[in-house]
Amino acid sequence: MRKVLKFGGTSLGSAGALQRAAGIIREELPRGGLVVVSALSGTTDALLRAMEAASRGEREAAREQAATLWRRHLGVARDLGVLEALEPLWAPEFQRLAGLLEGMGLLWEASPRARDAALAVGETLSALLVAEFLNAQGTGARFADARSVLKTDSRHGRARPRLEALRQAAGPWRQALEAGELWVTQGFLGAAPDGSTTTLGRGGSDTSATLLGEALDAEEVQIWTDVDGVLTADPSLVPEARPIPAMSLREAAALSAFGAKVLHADALAPVGRGGFRLVVANTHRPDGCRTLILREAPPRRPGEITSVAYKEGVWALRLPAEADLERLADAAFRLQETGAARYGLLATPEGGLLLVRPETEAARNLVEALAAEGLQVESGLAVVALVGEGLREGRGRALAILANLHAEPIAGLLAGDTGIALALVLPQERLPLLIPQLHRHVLES
Repeated sequence: MRKVLKFGGTSLGSAGALQRAAGIIREELPRGGLVVVSALSGTTDALLRAMEAASRGEREAAREQAATLWRRHLGVARDLGVLEALEPLWAPEFQRLAGLLEGMGLLWEASPRARDAALAVGETLSALLVAEFLNAQGTGARFADARSVLKTDSRHGRARPRLEALRQAAGPWRQALEAGELWVTQGFLGAAPDGSTTTLGRGGSDTSATLLGEALDAEEVQIWTDVDGVLTADPSLVPEARPIPAMSLREAAALSAFGAKVLHADALAPVGRGGFRLVVANTHRPDGCRTLILREAPPRRPGEITSVAYKEGVWALRLPAEADLERLADAAFRLQETGAARYGLLATPEGGLLLVRPETEAARNLVEALAAEGLQVESGLAVVALVGEGLREGRGRALAILANLHAEPIAGLLAGDTGIALALVLPQERLPLLIPQLHRHVLES
């Protein structure tokens, strides 16, 4: 079975974590395969801090951030016994980073293109480390640069894949993996048509893994993280939340859209096209529960709810009934272009309502500008979603749930076209009480 394994930063945060990951790779890929890795935990945040300092002209502070990263990576390599082999491989990457930060400091600016090039250093350091450690353990592995295959457009910071070009470029990789080779590559990264480095945006490493799984005709892609698969609720609010053994791709997509943090929506589209199994598992408990995500729905009872999810930081933009709804539609388009997530655009007797979550500084600035243009803006909202294939066959369940929430200050209801999600809009201050209540009522009873 051809597999792709992806390890996130929390699975690669220390020498001990890397040793666990290597054990999983040996167990899961005895006949070769592809390993996709994120930067070591904390590395991307450190690179962002270094770039922020450089863009303010604080070149010494940026250099110190880079030096701290260098020392940390050297320490991990030393603990794993691979420092001598890795130091000459890593040195050019840190030299490249130093040059990028110096340029940002001189210009007092970090362009999207330069930011992507700097962020790529963290992913590349990690992939080189994992490949070299596997070699030192006697598991022959080779580093392969994802940018040679993962072809994207030129939108730095949120690039989209060019699927035909990606599949064509993946031909040599397919042949190598068919021959039983084990390769390690970076997540999150791609290459624009001009050869410059791009990044895939939020959830980019998961998306890399599933895109490569699709291009390589994989039968299974495994996402190794720090939780036991996809859970029935956020365990920080519901300690009793339990893993979901199997779920449909539609359920996974709905949960991702409404705030479940395990998978990003962009990572799910290749599953639908490629037809492979997607598995979510816990690096720290490899023998624990896993979630299997399938294109077709597993058996569900009528009305059965799979999970409850939520998204904080939602804003409502309103227009009075006499205003032209085109203004709101134009605002929705502009916000989406700046990186805002859109949850609904509604026309009601009271006027138009647009629900968005600004996820970038540009989106937040645009919301402020729209408020100055006359749109009524309300912050501090959340979207809470009940998701389950069972809702398709038990529509009365949704009404029964709503009846039990009559005392809640619900500002609106949303439902997707798949019929498997019911979402409520309400003040986010209600989440600590409402999420456990919903979990008890619809998942524990």
